[in-house]
Amino acid sequence: MILTVDIGNSNTCFALHTEDAPAPLFFERVRTDRSKDARFYLRYIEGMFSLHGISPCVVSGAILSSVVPPVTDAVTEALAFMIPARILRVRHDLDLGFSIHVDDPSTVGTDILSDVAGAVASYGSPVVTFDMGTATVCSFTDASPALSGILIMAGVRTSLNALSGGTSMLPSIALLPTDRVIAKNTQESMRSGILYGTAGMIDEIAAGIREETGAVCRTVLTGGLSPFVAPYCRSAVVTDRTLLMRGLWTIYKRNA
Repeated sequence: MILTVDIGNSNTCFALHTEDAPAPLFFERVRTDRSKDARFYLRYIEGMFSLHGISPCVVSGAILSSVVPPVTDAVTEALAFMIPARILRVRHDLDLGFSIHVDDPSTVGTDILSDVAGAVASYGSPVVTFDMGTATVCSFTDASPALSGILIMAGVRTSLNALSGGTSMLPSIALLPTDRVIAKNTQESMRSGILYGTAGMIDEIAAGIREETGAVCRTVLTGGLSPFVAPYCRSAVVTDRTLLMRGLWTIYKRNA
């Protein structure tokens, strides 16, 4: 079996896959904590396997992407202690299943590369992906396939925290659904603004990419907050929360 790990700014995600299929057998997440050492992550991973009644000994390989280097080292050390298998880190110079047409491929985040690998494998190309985490990252992959460009914007939670933390009169709010654009109170106004605003941004960026490139392509939303925003998009979108993990599985299989 293959263990995939994505270390993001907010959460670290783990998924276990069979050798033959990218769909995860389980998907778990823990808050990313830069202060925790390898022992913390070792206990978490052991508990995760125990929860699902699976022995770590079945893992024949592991692959991880990360945007948090200190946690990368801690998780890698934990995995090396626990799993007698190859541990692969995503890099731009691996066989990804697509080429990279940006100024400096080495600067592209490994989470972005993993998203694109999952999108190309699952949906073909051209394809537009939006990964909605601490930042909202949009990637366009052309028909060749090649990662042709990236847009990076503040994420949904980041935007909400900026509103409540940077103003005196706006409260912290839970991200709940809303059923109307024109809101009648402060909390509803913030929800409407962030949900319809983010959805409108996705619609407009995807439309702009299609207009600029002439590509007929699917739009795929992923990340923990994508299910909150997808219903408010006017254009057709696909929501795929495990896209990145399946991309990691794909990269591992191509480089095993």
